[in-house]
Formats: sequence, structure tokens, C-alpha cells
Amino acid sequence: MNFLVSGVAGDIGLGVGRILCEWFPQSKIFGVDLHDRHPGGLLFSGCAIAPRADSDDYICWIKSYIEKHDIDYFIPTSENEIFHISKSDLFSKMREKILILNPFILSKTLDKYECLRFLAEQGVNVPPNGIVGDSEPKLFPVIIKPRSGQGSKSVMKVDSLVEFSEISLLGMVWQEYLLPDDQEFTCPVFRSNGVSRVIIIRRTLNGGYTGYGEVIENEDIRQYVAGIAEKMDLFGPMNVQLRLTKKGPLLFEINPRLSSTLVFRDKLGFSDLYWWCLSLQGRPVPEYEPPTVGTKFYRGVQEYIAFAGD
Repeated sequence: MNFLVSGVAGDIGLGVGRILCEWFPQSKIFGVDLHDRHPGGLLFSGCAIAPRADSDDYICWIKSYIEKHDIDYFIPTSENEIFHISKSDLFSKMREKILILNPFILSKTLDKYECLRFLAEQGVNVPPNGIVGDSEPKLFPVIIKPRSGQGSKSVMKVDSLVEFSEISLLGMVWQEYLLPDDQEFTCPVFRSNGVSRVIIIRRTLNGGYTGYGEVIENEDIRQYVAGIAEKMDLFGPMNVQLRLTKKGPLLFEINPRLSSTLVFRDKLGFSDLYWWCLSLQGRPVPEYEPPTVGTKFYRGVQEYIAFAGD
């Protein structure tokens, strides 16, 4: 098989490529990004520089690359790419080749306000929230963030109504700031044939990424995450980020994509990317043996050297 992975200059894209190399050693793995200042060329069968996802020629360029290299599966790793691909005729014509979630889930999760609104309608507990300019919080502090986008980019904390009233960021989303701070979890979930697998990781952020994590078990969180996956009729992987509050687990974001803990959890046996590929091929998914509660992981660094002339 031939795989194409986008965003290989980032930790998610590079991680996807590394995992594919391990699970499918006889396959060719190709990578693309906006530049070539990354180690993908040392690891994969080939790498290329692609246009920006929001450029006029991106879709045409990707389609041509897929056809030229006889790509069996294309895995976009950024929300910007996923958004533009899902709206294009490329997705409708090559849907069986592109590993992104279905349009319904994308329409709900790529819009943070719409995501909370939909889940609340389905009976899922969500934090108080609204749109800046349309409603005001009754309790503080709150978090202000864009309706679309990923990670902790452009997120700000607001501590009072006076401060909130001075904000000119109309159209952004506000959410209750969830406490306590030390009860934050990232919860990858994979669902196939109506069955959900969930791994619960208590995490500590470092520069917007999970720098440290510990596998825990909590039945309330497990049922909460599996319930969200069921309400959205998930097929494949997604990532639910939440905090365990006095009211129980409450999500603050859903990533409709593979997340930055991808390599960690694959090494722990939660191989959701591999399972997704198998499911799409109509092959059975192996049994899952959850890692031991209390297992910890740490994000470090790895060096790659490209000697001149190689």
C-alpha cells in the first residue's frame, strides 16, 4: 500500500508517518508539508512541499499527487486541511482514500459552539457557553477562544464581567473555566461496529502539547466519552478533552482528528490509527489489552542528522 501523510513537519503528521512505517513496513509512506525543514525525508519514501490548504490550488495539487504516486490512503493531520478537504469535490470523489471523519461529525466538531450546542441537545453535560456579543456569562472565570481552530492557540482567560464587557472579539466562543486545574484529561476514543474503545490520560501541558501523561481508570469519564462517540455515530478515532469537575466530567474541546498523543498511545497498545486502517480495509481489528493503570509517559526530544551529500 501507498500512504500519503500531510503536515509531516508537525508532531502529529510525523507521528502518523512513524506509526505507519512500523505497522506497514512493506508500504511506501509519502509526506507533504509547507516546507522541507523537517526529518520526513530521512524517514519516508518521499516528501514534497505542498500549497497551503486554504490556497486556490491546494485541492488540485493534492489530487495530482495522489494520482501520480498511486496513493491508497491519504491522511490529513491538521484541522485546516480537514476542513477544506471535507468541503471539496476531492472528498466526494476519493472518499474511500481519505482518512477523515464523516461530514456530520466534522460540521459539529470543527465549530466549537455548534459542538457544545449539539451535544447539549443530545443530553450530554457541557459547560455553560455562548457567543461573545450574543450572550454574557453568569459566572466567572471563563475562557474565550475562536469558534474554529485547534489546540490552545488564541485562548484567553477572563475573570470578571467588567473585563468581559471590554472584549471586542465578537463572534468568538466563551466557555466556563473548568476547575480544578489538575484534573485535565485527554481521552482518545476509537469506535467501530458500534463498539467504543477509550483510553483516559491525565495530562500536563507543555507549550500547548501534552508533555506528561498518566493512564488512569474512571468509569464516569469512560461512559461520558463513549456516550459522546455514540451520539455522533463515530466511525474511526477522535479526541475528547475534558476536566473532571464537581459536576462530573465536562468537555471543553473535541478534536475530530488524530491527536498529539498518537505515538504515546500506540506504544501503549491503543493503536487507533492502525485499527482505523484495518477497518477501512474490511479487516478485523485485533483485541485490545488496556495498559496498566498508572503507566506514565513523557515527551522528550529526538535528533535527526542529514549529512551533506546524503
